[in-house]
Amino acid sequence: MSLWDDLKKKAYDANPELAAKAAQALDKARDLAVEAGQKAAPIIKQASDKAAGYAQEKTPLLKAQALKAIDDAKVRRAQLQEQAKRDKAAREEMIRTMYDITLTPDDVNFIEEPFNHFERQLGFFVFNGEVLDSQKRNQTHLDAYHSHSTSGGYIWNGTGSGTSSSSSLQVSSHNVQEHEFWVRLEDGKEACFQLNNGEVRIRPGQHVSLMFVHNAGNKNGQMVALYNHNAGQNYIVTPAAQINRAFGLYLEEPGLFNQRTVLDTRHRLLQALEVRLGQLARYMALHGDRRGGQLIEAQQD
Repeated sequence: MSLWDDLKKKAYDANPELAAKAAQALDKARDLAVEAGQKAAPIIKQASDKAAGYAQEKTPLLKAQALKAIDDAKVRRAQLQEQAKRDKAAREEMIRTMYDITLTPDDVNFIEEPFNHFERQLGFFVFNGEVLDSQKRNQTHLDAYHSHSTSGGYIWNGTGSGTSSSSSLQVSSHNVQEHEFWVRLEDGKEACFQLNNGEVRIRPGQHVSLMFVHNAGNKNGQMVALYNHNAGQNYIVTPAAQINRAFGLYLEEPGLFNQRTVLDTRHRLLQALEVRLGQLARYMALHGDRRGGQLIEAQQD
């Protein structure tokens, strides 16, 4: 018997009538609470339905406003690009504002913001889901290098030496950690993803957001970041320099006369890409854990 039950028994034994009245009062209070809950339930449901309806009504409007702001920025950027062909000041303004954004990561429509580099444009989309399985394994890769050299002979006054050759084979090995994991996406489908990144830490049951980047007009994307919502941890799986090489945003090599311009341009690009990756990490943290929701996807022109 618990201490509470023992106290109740003692109270009943001491004064059965008082104990019975107390029990009746408790039962009545319980009945009143149930009745109040039953009366409040329809009101709460009505208020919840109104709030949901209002959100559904406002969401398309807010999305349309966000997309219009982005489109206006595109038009303005195109005007600057056209004017920049004739006007040095316009070109400087275009370069200064090239990486500006219209929305902020707090806005659910921020995923629609493209990344601009002169005439090139990248888009983004996100998959959200639950990790079903995660496995890491080490793979050993062998690299072989073969070299062959030949030395010429000579003859002088009837004497000399002939040609000689030598070959050498060098073999080196390095380990690569491959990470394979399965995710149940928000539409119920299961997908397998692979990374060559040993720093990503996830386990079954955790919810993740997977960020992809793609060329505007092309739906094929490359994973650039993964956000673990349970751990509150973001992982950059494709750094800025690698994005630049993969999509060929700016691959010009510095020469004798344009070294400073090329290096400054590349530095601005990589810095802007790193800033955008940070903004996308915040976006996933705020909007990515939408369990039971839908795919967050950028508009693909």
